[in-house]
Amino acid sequence: MSETLMPLALRCLGPPSVRVDGHDAPPDVVWRKHLALLVYLALSPDTTRARAHLVGLLWAESPDDKARRSLNEAVRRLRTALGEGRLLNRGDGLQLSTDGLELDLREFESLCANGQLRALELLRGDFLEGFHVDDAPAFDAWMEAERSRLREAARRLVVARAEEQLAVNRYVEARALARRALALDPYSDAALSLAMRSAALDGDPASGVALYQEFAERLDRDLGGRPSPQLTALAARIRENRWQRPRGRHPDREPPLIGRRDAHARLFAELERVPNDGSACLVIAGEPGSGRTRLLDACAERLALAGATVATARILESDHDAPWSTLRGLMRGGLLEAPGIPATDHLGLRILAGLVPELAARVQPLEARDVAQVSDALASFLHAVGDEQPVAVLIDDAQWADGATLAALRAAWARERRAPLALVLTLEPGAESSPELQALTGSVGREVRGALVHLEPLAADEILALTEAMASWCTVKDDRERLARRVAQESGGNPLLAVTLLRDLGEAAPRHRGTAGWPRPGATYDSTFPVRISAVVRSAITARVARLDEDGLAVLRAASVAGEVLDPTLITEVLGLPAERIDAALDRLERERFVVFTGARYAFNGQLLPAVIESECILAGGRRRLRERYITALAARDEIDARLLRARLLATEQDDQAFDAAREVAERALALGARRTAAAAVRIAERAAGATAERLTQLAPLRQQLDSR
Repeated sequence: MSETLMPLALRCLGPPSVRVDGHDAPPDVVWRKHLALLVYLALSPDTTRARAHLVGLLWAESPDDKARRSLNEAVRRLRTALGEGRLLNRGDGLQLSTDGLELDLREFESLCANGQLRALELLRGDFLEGFHVDDAPAFDAWMEAERSRLREAARRLVVARAEEQLAVNRYVEARALARRALALDPYSDAALSLAMRSAALDGDPASGVALYQEFAERLDRDLGGRPSPQLTALAARIRENRWQRPRGRHPDREPPLIGRRDAHARLFAELERVPNDGSACLVIAGEPGSGRTRLLDACAERLALAGATVATARILESDHDAPWSTLRGLMRGGLLEAPGIPATDHLGLRILAGLVPELAARVQPLEARDVAQVSDALASFLHAVGDEQPVAVLIDDAQWADGATLAALRAAWARERRAPLALVLTLEPGAESSPELQALTGSVGREVRGALVHLEPLAADEILALTEAMASWCTVKDDRERLARRVAQESGGNPLLAVTLLRDLGEAAPRHRGTAGWPRPGATYDSTFPVRISAVVRSAITARVARLDEDGLAVLRAASVAGEVLDPTLITEVLGLPAERIDAALDRLERERFVVFTGARYAFNGQLLPAVIESECILAGGRRRLRERYITALAARDEIDARLLRARLLATEQDDQAFDAAREVAERALALGARRTAAAAVRIAERAAGATAERLTQLAPLRQQLDSR
């Protein structure tokens, strides 16, 4: 019958301790060489070592006979304390049984391998902290090597997790982890670089420079060394602010990068790989207002902070038909100032000079025969510049870039796969794209390493995070959450709309008391806007509407005249289109987030859309014709909501029937107990009555009934 061993727990991370069957181990177990023997066997391959090896490790200073007797005595005492089966003879070797064995170091290594920061909770100090074995220099050397190995494992874990936090723009968390990494290894270049970059991106460059200075002093004092050239260059970039793009007149108004954790992590992780893993092409696709340009700017700053030459071209639609216009834009956007240009193949530089006037001042221009020749010249140029430092080429609105440049870039990136080159494009998915752009984006992941990142609308929790960052006037948690829900609805998750709405509300807050608590409790989606809709919001909405097909546009226009609720049957009658075309248009509008289906009806996705569409997307004559068609169609309907809409449209048209129509709706609504409908009808009737005393007198009883309820 096999022996049941008592549980044995070895704690090696920090001051060593041993527990046997849940209790403190007896003295024979924790005697220094006995404990050293247990720990060493526990960490040996297959928990086994030759006896001769163990003698040399722990009793090297003793004569051979005495050393062997000492090992045998140690084994005898440990077996007595822990059980005969704990230490097993294996030929000329000795094995520690793993039955019931618990070792904190193995758990630490497992957690590290899985990237879990919980591993650090086990790290109560250095490996076998404060432990020493007399006359065993080999064991002491092994112990020091283990300490270094485990510190390095912990540092790598913390740095990796910090880089992940940095990749998703969580700068505070990244800085905290970087400090932890420096505490584990005060001389780590990787930890210091991370700490400096995190501080700079968090808007605290002074702290980043201070960390470098402290590191330099520590190296000089403790090791007589100096920081690496890479760290020194990083400190200079941060100190001289050579990595940030110009912020304009209101740098404090730039919205933070929030949400889209997976997209940001993937994008920034790919950029981090470029210096070591070679060229990459990254494509950022998103609808207008989705934050493409903002994310491209963030890429530019991170690349510049890492020491890359960054060239950016903002493309206009008019550039599309001008061959090599994008190449000229990139040269003027940063490539002309790059170091290493003289190392370009001379013929290639002459060919580029034939396309870029600024280069013609350096070499005699030569006319290019075809795109392939320019591609070779561009590849030589980028290779020469990349030998000096990484190169980043960024193109905003690449759907308008000329085909010749795109073809040359694709060929250059495919050729220079090992060079530190980053090509980052933004594009609008629905826009017409050239064959060259399709070929370039299609090569990503096949001919060229990289990734396609699609920017989805912000989710509700991301809008809440944005609101918390921007709505400083909204200090009450419930108010802030209510505001975030309304912003999410009105913006449809579009970052430009969300940011603009929050910014408009923020500018109005000091002047309008009602802004602080808007929208009011119980009316999150019904409260009218306390500020005027800005031109930015109007432009963003009209740009979205302009991309719709004919039926979708017609349905939106017709629906906007009637308010927030869409009645497919009524719209079919007003437009005179077949019902199946109206249904198909509504499906598209729902996919595009213009409308939502609540399970009972269609409605606009917020109040902004119908207001802007009616005012900006329909001419005055068109609005009048639509209202007249609605008035005619609604005349045959008896439901109270339809009668209220007809009264509102009559009032808008200043029709004489408006007053009587609204008054009748108010009387009927009061009889039904529909107070809100009655109040809306009375307001319409009052507007239609104008200053007519007789009509205002007729409304007085209705107003009194409303006030008494």
